[in-house]
Amino acid sequence: MDFLLILLTVFGIILIIALIILCVRLNFTITRVNLLLDDINEKMKTIDQVFEVISKVTNSINVVNDRIAGVLTSLIGNVIAKFKKKKEEEEEF
Repeated sequence: MDFLLILLTVFGIILIIALIILCVRLNFTITRVNLLLDDINEKMKTIDQVFEVISKVTNSINVVNDRIAGVLTSLIGNVIAKFKKKKEEEEEF
């Protein structure tokens, strides 16, 4: 009976030592993962700034395109209105 008690105590001590070692390694691993995540977050901030610049440029191009389309539409409308006036004047004679 004493042998069984000594054997359980030895295995208990070995288990506690193994758990302590695993906890220390887990702590180091978590620290490395946190550093990696911080690095990724910094890189994502840089990429976000690049996408913001691209978005601003795209919005500016869209504004210019809208203005050009508006000017062309008004020019075409004016030309069509002039042709209609000429046809109406020709029809009056």
